[in-house]
Amino acid sequence: MQKSLRLAGLAALIGLLIWGWWVFFPGPERLIRKRLQELATVASFSNEGAVAKAYNAKKVTTYFTEDISITAEIPGRGTQTLQGIDTLQQVAMGARQNWSGMTVEFLDIHVTLGADKTTATANLTGKLTLAGERDFSVQEFNFTLKKVGGTWLIERVEMVKTLSQRTRSDGVLRCWSVGYRLLALGYSTHHSTTPSLHQPTPS
Repeated sequence: MQKSLRLAGLAALIGLLIWGWWVFFPGPERLIRKRLQELATVASFSNEGAVAKAYNAKKVTTYFTEDISITAEIPGRGTQTLQGIDTLQQVAMGARQNWSGMTVEFLDIHVTLGADKTTATANLTGKLTLAGERDFSVQEFNFTLKKVGGTWLIERVEMVKTLSQRTRSDGVLRCWSVGYRLLALGYSTHHSTTPSLHQPTPS
């Protein structure tokens, strides 16, 4: 009986040690997923005041490198690239100034760690919903990250072209409409000819 109790206690101790290691010493893949989920939370907003808008737009940039590059297909303009942390901050601020609320979600995050253990690629599906709109945007992305001073930062974001870009007639889902308007905020920072953010979505 005592032997059984000792074995049970030992098993419980081992299980506790494994749990503690998993919680307090997470692997890089888990750290990256956590960072990306934090970014989604920070990028989301609802009815912020002026001070909160500026603060949170700046906070978004803390998840990226200074030379962040975002490449996307803008309808009618082909492949466009938004470059630099300042442009990214303007996009984050522009979203908050143009819309009362926005919810960002990163789903199905698959992390591949580089051989050097200081770089990684995260393939994921981004979902973006604007307050007061039935439509939501979904898009597959590849995020390239690198470890800087012990923190995982995003240095490149690329849209994956293979995701189906369909438009449903019931208005529930337009895959790229909201994302296009968000990207247009950044594009318009340096290009005055960017189409209006309120341009109707092609059918």
